[in-house]
Amino acid sequence: MNLITISFGAGSAPSSLWTTIFTGLAVALGGGLVLFGLNWLREYLMAKWNRHTEAEVLAFSLASELDRLISACYDVANDPQEEDRETGEWEPTAKSPSLTWGENLKWSSFPRSLHYRIRALPNKIDAAKKSCQNAAEYGDGPPHYNDYFREREERFSWIGLEACALRQELSDHYGVEMIQRGEWDPEESFKGKIAEAEKMKAILANLPEPEFLRKKIPIEELEKRRAALGTALEAARGKMVARHSQWT
Repeated sequence: MNLITISFGAGSAPSSLWTTIFTGLAVALGGGLVLFGLNWLREYLMAKWNRHTEAEVLAFSLASELDRLISACYDVANDPQEEDRETGEWEPTAKSPSLTWGENLKWSSFPRSLHYRIRALPNKIDAAKKSCQNAAEYGDGPPHYNDYFREREERFSWIGLEACALRQELSDHYGVEMIQRGEWDPEESFKGKIAEAEKMKAILANLPEPEFLRKKIPIEELEKRRAALGTALEAARGKMVARHSQWT
C-alpha cells in the first residue's frame, strides 16, 4: 500500500504546477474571448456605420424623386380641367405622375418597413391609373366624366400624402433637408381633397335608389317576360319574312 502510494505520488506533478497550468489556460481562454468580443464589436460598429452611411446616400437620392412626386400629385389633385371645344368633353390638364426606381439601389440599408413602403409607390401609381381608367370607361361618362375626376383626385391625393410622410421620415432619420415651400402646403391640400372625396361618397351613398332597382321581381316573372319577349320577336320575324316574300 505504501509502495503504491509512493510510486503514484512520485509520478504526479506538484499542485503548484497544476495551478500554473490552469491559470495559464484560463488567462489564454479569457484573453481569446476578450479579443473575439472586441473584434466582433468592431465589426458590428463598422457594419452599422457603413449601413447608416449607405442609408444617408440613398435617402438623399430618393428625396428629390419624392419631392417631384409630391408636386405631380398636387397638380393632379388640383387639376382645373378643360373643355374640348370640338367634342364638349372635359379633359385633364395635368399628367398622371410616373415613378421608377433604379436597379442598383441599396435598399437593405433602410429598415424593412421603410424601404417596402417606398418601393411600393410605383405599384400604387399604376393601380391608381388603372382605377381611373376604369372610372372613365364605366363611370358616368361624357361630357363631364365626374366619376373619373373624383377618382383621380382622391387616388393621387392619397399617394401624395404618403409621399409627404416618407419625405418627412427621410428628413428626420437621415438629415435630408426639406425644401422651402413657403405658403404652399401640399400635405394639407391632399388632406382637404381626401375629406371632400369622403364627403361626396357619403352623399352619393345616401341618394335614394331608383324605383326600377328597388323593385324586386321574382325569377318566375322574369322567365315569363323572357318567354313573351321571345314569342314577340318570333312573330315580328315571321311578319318580316312574309312581307319580303310578297315584295319578291
